[in-house]
Amino acid sequence: QQVSTTVNTQPLHLYMTTSSNTINNSNQHKPNSNNSNNNNSNKQVTNPSTVASTRKPTGAFRLRLHWQPGYRWQGKSSERYFCMECRGSCKSGSSLQVDKCDSKSLRQKFIAVGRTIRPASNPSLCATVGGYNGVKSPVKLRACKRGEGSDSQSFKEVRAEGKFELQPSSNSGRCLSQHHHPKEHEVVFPEECSKTRRFDTTYWTTY
Repeated sequence: QQVSTTVNTQPLHLYMTTSSNTINNSNQHKPNSNNSNNNNSNKQVTNPSTVASTRKPTGAFRLRLHWQPGYRWQGKSSERYFCMECRGSCKSGSSLQVDKCDSKSLRQKFIAVGRTIRPASNPSLCATVGGYNGVKSPVKLRACKRGEGSDSQSFKEVRAEGKFELQPSSNSGRCLSQHHHPKEHEVVFPEECSKTRRFDTTYWTTY
């Protein structure tokens, strides 16, 4: 009686390679629960609105006193446009004031470097707090400092979007503004935040 047999003539080393590839391919289709969990736990969700609200402006901008419906400045409910500017030329010793916003005025153009506010036309100067005696202590332009004494030139904090207060880093109870409701050519000084909030003149926007 003859028994029929089938002999696999494939070389041994090819058989082992083929078997190994088959095992590896099958493993690739199996989800790794441990890696999946690790990846999910390492993901950080970023709130886009938070990024936007803290992003600094790039290039030159104007600083406008924030206005919104419901404000009544000088007894008027219509929208008003007041911007910060250098009083006279933007040179050392010049005070900052508010005036009607003017897109062509170089005196109203500023840049933000770190937490400093500088005139775009003279970026070696920084807005500097010189005291807390109301309108008698307007913010002035002084040579930018480093290290000791620089807190007088540091503010929290200009943002690219939304409204914000400008508070001296050394005194969070003060906010840059002008006296009561805005009028042309009023000096900017560090007023008590409780007053600026009450008078609706506490916020600024880049414009």
